[in-house]
Amino acid sequence: MTLQQDWHEQDSSEFIELGEYFVPERQTQMNVVTAMIPPPDSPVEMLDLCCGQGKLSAALLAAFPTATVTGLDLSPAMLDTARRDLAGHGDRFRTERFDLAAHDWRKRPVAPAAVVSSLAVHHLDADGKRALYRDVHTMLRPGGVLVIADLVQPAGPRGVALARDMWNDAVREQSLAGTGGLQAYDKFHALEWSCYEYPDELDKPSPVLDQLGWLREAGFTEVDLYWMKAGHAVFGGVKPAA
Repeated sequence: MTLQQDWHEQDSSEFIELGEYFVPERQTQMNVVTAMIPPPDSPVEMLDLCCGQGKLSAALLAAFPTATVTGLDLSPAMLDTARRDLAGHGDRFRTERFDLAAHDWRKRPVAPAAVVSSLAVHHLDADGKRALYRDVHTMLRPGGVLVIADLVQPAGPRGVALARDMWNDAVREQSLAGTGGLQAYDKFHALEWSCYEYPDELDKPSPVLDQLGWLREAGFTEVDLYWMKAGHAVFGGVKPAA
């Protein structure tokens, strides 16, 4: 399985331009992710899977001054933007081109203290998610954490309708607040961005309860749902220290 053929540079350009409007409470989500990572007491490595333009990587670098962050992404445009925007962090930020669904990147020379991902894991099917969680558990150092911010699949039609409507409301509010108009909101629908309103083959969100179970199955403890709104959730777990 590969994501290479499903994601295009036009998708990257649109998200770089409009992500601030399309993602509900993006800053809050990043704050929750960083809050669930124990502050390291020594230099550590952290991985940002599908780092995009580097927003979450920047949050990690700011929150953890002893950390080095590697941002991995499929898109050259995303990686170029991340390198440019985070150049001020010097060698504390590195980039690596990868395909999330591939396995070659899952053996690391240094065991990371944290692996994070935002709006990417839902591109994997159920088996792909389960394999990813197992591999990340193996990859992490003892006491390390996996924290995911992602789209999840509501359990029934009322949940889907609620996620759809809440996401629409969030994009409308953020469009008005950010631009004074509804241009971003209109683009959100023109691009058919919401998987709860315009299902497509690229988006494969899984129920959050299933994913919490897969994390436990992989060996994670303290598995929990930390935040959720409009079909977007932040969840994760800890690799036992012993």
